[in-house]
Amino acid sequence: MNKTLFISAFALGAIAVIWMVTDFIGSDPLALAVTLVIGAVYVIGIAELLNFRRATASLSLAIRGAGESTELDSWIARLDPSLQNSVRQRIEGERVGLPAPVFTPYLVGLLVMLGLLGTFVGMVETLQGAVLALEGSTELAAIRSGLAAPIEGLGLAFGTSVAGVASSAMLGLNSTLCRRERMLATRELDSVTGTVFREHSLHYNRQQTFAAPVGDVLEGPAERPRTEPLDAILAESVAACEAEGRQE
Repeated sequence: MNKTLFISAFALGAIAVIWMVTDFIGSDPLALAVTLVIGAVYVIGIAELLNFRRATASLSLAIRGAGESTELDSWIARLDPSLQNSVRQRIEGERVGLPAPVFTPYLVGLLVMLGLLGTFVGMVETLQGAVLALEGSTELAAIRSGLAAPIEGLGLAFGTSVAGVASSAMLGLNSTLCRRERMLATRELDSVTGTVFREHSLHYNRQQTFAAPVGDVLEGPAERPRTEPLDAILAESVAACEAEGRQE
């Protein structure tokens, strides 16, 4: 289900960017450049999320294959290198979070900013062309023809916004889906930590360390044998004291 949604969201964002690129080819080089930058940023974000999903999949697969006789070191080696340290710490009892996407949250906002940048540049071109058209002639036909070129700048203004906002929305959706997968995998890891890898946790080892001395203290007096030589010495001392008392 998540895989289908991921592919669908990626396709929608890519279609929006490609649509704007095809519109700007041969007509507006500046708009084309801005849209290509938006597409490159979108691809970088998707690439990071693909690596993130691959690491999560390795964790889920390793959890399903964990058994009672599984050795921790060999099990950790199955994981993606980006997860090995944090998973080991979590199994040992450290409440650390698993790694999250680093660049994607920033790229989601950057895509919107790039779209707005294209919008502002296009509106500036439109306003400058409109001013020149109005100042250059007083005839209505000349003004209309002069305004035709500046109005084309609105294509840059709104076309780049469409590409930026659409790609940002789809990248944000995919980021949410990937974080949800990681959250579910983390819950499965916690359940395995309390069963299969329980003996590796610091809490379990601490309990075992304190259990042995406490048991020795509780069982010690019941198992301690009576020292017969000491009792005999005490009895002889009491008898000697009584004998001295009679003599006096």
